[in-house]
Amino acid sequence: MADGLFLPDGTFHPFSAAELSTELATRSNAGVLFGELEGWLSTLPDPDPVLRKRGDDAAILRELSADEQVTTAMLSRKNRVLNCPHFAFRAGSPEGETPTPQAEDLHRRFMTDLERTNLRAIISGMLDAPYYGFTPLELVWRFSGDWWHLVDIVPKPFHWFRFGSRNNPVFVGEYGLFCADPRPLPPGKFVFVTHHASYDNPYGLRLLSRCLWPVSFKRGGLTFYARFVERHGLPWVVGEAPARAERLEKQAMARDLSRMVQDAVAVIPHGASVKLESAGQTQGALHEDFLARQDKAISKVLMGQTLTVETDGKNSLAATKAHKDVADDLADADKFMVTDAWNEIAWLYAQVNAGPGVLAPLAAYDEPEDLNTRADLDKKLTEIGVRFTAEHFTTNYGLKESEFAVEAPPTRGGIADFAAPSGRMSPAEKAQSRLDAAIVKMLPRALRASTDFVTKLENEIRAAKSYEDLEEALVALLSPSLSPDALESFLARAMTAAAGLGAAAVQAEGEEDG
Repeated sequence: MADGLFLPDGTFHPFSAAELSTELATRSNAGVLFGELEGWLSTLPDPDPVLRKRGDDAAILRELSADEQVTTAMLSRKNRVLNCPHFAFRAGSPEGETPTPQAEDLHRRFMTDLERTNLRAIISGMLDAPYYGFTPLELVWRFSGDWWHLVDIVPKPFHWFRFGSRNNPVFVGEYGLFCADPRPLPPGKFVFVTHHASYDNPYGLRLLSRCLWPVSFKRGGLTFYARFVERHGLPWVVGEAPARAERLEKQAMARDLSRMVQDAVAVIPHGASVKLESAGQTQGALHEDFLARQDKAISKVLMGQTLTVETDGKNSLAATKAHKDVADDLADADKFMVTDAWNEIAWLYAQVNAGPGVLAPLAAYDEPEDLNTRADLDKKLTEIGVRFTAEHFTTNYGLKESEFAVEAPPTRGGIADFAAPSGRMSPAEKAQSRLDAAIVKMLPRALRASTDFVTKLENEIRAAKSYEDLEEALVALLSPSLSPDALESFLARAMTAAAGLGAAAVQAEGEEDG
């Protein structure tokens, strides 16, 4: 083991145990002073740029779920994971090895404890982390006999917790910043599900904070739009008074027209006229576009795209598929987040009850194989000459051997015929058939018995574009299997047969054309 490191200039720098084992880039070394203070100042300020710009606390994010677009997008994203039925636990073991009896017993006890919990509600709480940055999960234990049982896992409000100078979570309660004595969390009591948390921002990336402005614009726009509709949605009653009408007559006519809006009855002076005018549609369309723009912004933030939440009738199939792929990627990321949280819970369960020598249970989403994709691949392989056995279909498709039969390909002269269908053949096809039969006769008995080798040989013959290509391919293919003398003799006879049969085929085609 080296005791130092050679620097680029060639000098040798010895290792220092103190330097290597001590964290250098800390907040205190960087000049951040609040980490040394007492009380609520000892917690890190929330670095969320939107919240800091508005001067709001993260607790305001809970109110955004009152917006219908926010709720729709949140539920749509969460349900893609909640409705996935392929989530399961297995006993912990190294890759490719069988779990030990201790790991099997730990897994059994863990699953027995989880039967008393609402897994769907717990996973739903975990899936709140992308919207609020993180989700605290409190583990409720009960000791019975010689075992710590996991009674419940409860998602708690995120705004009750903050982070200390070492990114350690602390409990501050409902009043957050005004808590005079943040309480450290005991080990094994909480698990935090985080969304893109970092050293600089342990609070995680809060997607809902990016929806604050669109929701605010929507609320202000809806208020204005409601007033606009109330004021301009009804038709305007326009009266034209006679040219010589006095002021009092015009006022009386206006009062009659005002009452007409309520009861549709009015008495107007002789010579006056009344017509109904409606507001133009341009103003209303502008407000509709404005509100739709905010909804799309919300969908993009929470879902990464818009077409799985809303459609406008102008979307192509390619665009819809691209947006679905984005939604699938986010669902996969959320699944990884859920499995990481469950694996941490299982690890704590193992540490509390079994110690470090027993591997903890593992959680995973085991997605089934897409059989359509496999069937397409098998079809392509069959088209190039691959033949599958019954075991292939029973293993990969779950079929019973009594449900199907594997048909052997039609053969001619001992070699599978992959070219022309049965029936009348052209002269070229007849010549190819005779060439195949000649090659079979020339091959040694051991090679003729190998179906795989014959298939390779056929493929090389058909792939050759010239006499020289065929000769080189046959040499490369046959040289490991034949002695030099036998190989030379075989190639001579094969080339002679190929040349003769080729000439016969050309002559036959000429006679047929003539």
